[in-house]
Amino acid sequence: MELKDLNKGIGSASSLSYIPLKLKEMKVLLDKKQREPKPKQFIVLNEYCQVFCGLQGGYPAFSDDIEEAKPLERDSQIRLIQQGTSFRLEKEYL
Repeated sequence: MELKDLNKGIGSASSLSYIPLKLKEMKVLLDKKQREPKPKQFIVLNEYCQVFCGLQGGYPAFSDDIEEAKPLERDSQIRLIQQGTSFRLEKEYL
């Protein structure tokens, strides 16, 4: 099947004039400064310097191994963790 058949008379197979991208749109897509910056990630520590590593049985689980730490991005996540534990929590940015 030819490209011409798929586009139904828009142009020949060798013509690239059917591409709907404009120069300004391409610049926005390629310009890294226009992209939203990724939020800073952090880990959560409890009062015994254990790191938050996820949920276990619906409750926050903490580990002594820092490699198991789950990086978080939003403060609302800390509030939810705090509701499931009686430990004091602290956040450390990565």
